[in-house]
Amino acid sequence: MDRKELVKILGEHLGVKPKYLGVPNFNYQVGEFIIDREGRILTKAGDELKLEEILNSAEKETTTVEITIPLEGHSENTLKTLINMIYSKQTLIKQSFQLNKNLVEKETVEKLNAAETMEEFKDILVSQNIKIDDENIIFTINTDLVRAATLFFGLLNEKSKELKYASSKPTETDNEKYAFRTWLMRLGMIGDEYKETRKELLQNLNGNSAFRNVGESHE
Repeated sequence: MDRKELVKILGEHLGVKPKYLGVPNFNYQVGEFIIDREGRILTKAGDELKLEEILNSAEKETTTVEITIPLEGHSENTLKTLINMIYSKQTLIKQSFQLNKNLVEKETVEKLNAAETMEEFKDILVSQNIKIDDENIIFTINTDLVRAATLFFGLLNEKSKELKYASSKPTETDNEKYAFRTWLMRLGMIGDEYKETRKELLQNLNGNSAFRNVGESHE
């Protein structure tokens, strides 16, 4: 099996898009794994794994969490902002919480942004298998970071009601930790009270949370 086929199979199994890292190592990043020039699958700790070990391993035990977003204080415009915020950072959110499925699909986002009334908005969500009633939108995810998820989506919800607009354009970055950390702080996850939560949410991301450019430092 050549390296490209290995990368493709691993990406499909993990439900993530492989990223080619280029020079100097010419590695691929697939979720939490690195595929080096020789086609070896390496963990973040540098341990080598066989593809069969990953494909046949039991899935990590996670908790099914229902994330409840209250509709109180929302209009169709602020709900569009909420969905756009989620979609634009979806790759980072999935990596942070180790999710295998998207929270929202591109088709859903496009339809929601064209909606003109709250009823139309709700109908679109229902048609896309997203739970919604007269009081809440409910996302169901599987993650070990239950407390962090509750805090994160709570802040995300409040920020969406403050903003007039948010783009749905997906964020592209070669430094996941920095991009997600700065976004978390814009959401209000600032100070010592959120220190452990930020640490949990960044632990599964690659890059350097302190510097925009990986490898950058101050003398």
